[in-house]
Amino acid sequence: MLKSFFDGLASGSHGLGQSGGATEGGNSNTNSSSNSKGATPAQLRADIYTCVDQISIWIASGKAENGIDYRSTLVSTITSGSTFSRHSPPSPTTRKEAIIERHFPGTQVNLTTDEVAVLVGGLTNMIFEFSKADGISGAMAFRTFTDKLLVSWNSIEDKEKKIPVGEGIIRGLNQIADPGLATREFAPRVQMVGSLKNLTAAVYGKGSAEARNADVVWQSRFI
Repeated sequence: MLKSFFDGLASGSHGLGQSGGATEGGNSNTNSSSNSKGATPAQLRADIYTCVDQISIWIASGKAENGIDYRSTLVSTITSGSTFSRHSPPSPTTRKEAIIERHFPGTQVNLTTDEVAVLVGGLTNMIFEFSKADGISGAMAFRTFTDKLLVSWNSIEDKEKKIPVGEGIIRGLNQIADPGLATREFAPRVQMVGSLKNLTAAVYGKGSAEARNADVVWQSRFI
């Protein structure tokens, strides 16, 4: 069973989220003021489900927190503008861009132990933003994400890797994810709390003191 995050797991968690974005208590968040850079709900939804699949595969691979593989986990090829030559017709240019940073500029990983927290928290913020346009669909996307996180986390056989990954998931949801970005609709927020409770029960142990403490925190932040 993991040591409870809520009893001090994150006491040294500086370095999460955006550059220079430390908040009170030493925690940091992804940049939540960008409103996902004006992305349409359809664009945001597509990026969310791409991230859900990529993060799940990355966690299940056992390569989380190795300082390398997270860099390519959320990279997408972006087509923008065009180049022109008198000898050839205009052609689009492409560049690589991290999906989460596209929506929340400044998101970065400063420590290898922050990789899981930053990616999980960043994607959660994307889902919260999406829920403003469609609360129920946002809650469903969050349920899909938390369910896949659990499947991926449970597939890690090495306990020395599994425990810190579980801690990183909870830290990302608690420190980086910002419920203030989510829909204000009551029913979707209740569903999101249910997804969080299922996840923390699995990570901490169903009925454990840590899971119960987590449930109180989730409800206080969402309801």
